[in-house]
Amino acid sequence: MSDRKSYAQFCGLARSLDHVGDRWTLLVVRELLLGDRTFRELEEALAGVSPSLLAKRLAEMGDDGLVARNDAPQRSPNVRYALTEAGRALEPVIVGLIRWGTRWMLAGPGDDLVDPRWAPLALKALLEDGASVRGRVHLDVDGIAITVDALAGRRRVTPGHHGRANATVSASLPALLAVVADAVPLAASGASTTGDRSLATAMLAPPAQRGP
Repeated sequence: MSDRKSYAQFCGLARSLDHVGDRWTLLVVRELLLGDRTFRELEEALAGVSPSLLAKRLAEMGDDGLVARNDAPQRSPNVRYALTEAGRALEPVIVGLIRWGTRWMLAGPGDDLVDPRWAPLALKALLEDGASVRGRVHLDVDGIAITVDALAGRRRVTPGHHGRANATVSASLPALLAVVADAVPLAASGASTTGDRSLATAMLAPPAQRGP
């Protein structure tokens, strides 16, 4: 019998929080949105979670139909976890929370863990919307490759480097997020830029600077 608590309210928000409102659950979703993970990889990415609590969360998410594991033998290091269709449907929720939470990141990371593997999802949350420019920028975020395309009035963020870029920007994740959040201009962020610098600046501009 499960010991999970419920808000016991006939409300979509309450029912959602019954399933994803526990500590670490949405961070597990964040990790799995970036790709399948082993238990050890999840444990390393979620510094501070105990193995027993992580195992409990994965089991609960499996029972809820949010996460599935491959058919490797139990306790094998080859066991991998992935989001189901229902789990992947949480992506807009995660993206919205990342965008909403940016207001508490302007002071920088301090002593918090910074993992450049989070960059594609973070930039997807902050950059994918209307754009008044056209072009392609390759980003190198502490070794994580990302492409930002602007076409037909919209920007798109994808992992990896694709096609021929108009510019390349290399920066740490905190520096790049500061630029996108309009805390620091690209030219003063410490980022290394090659190619069309003016396009790179426009492509990474925060919403208020993008024009119609």
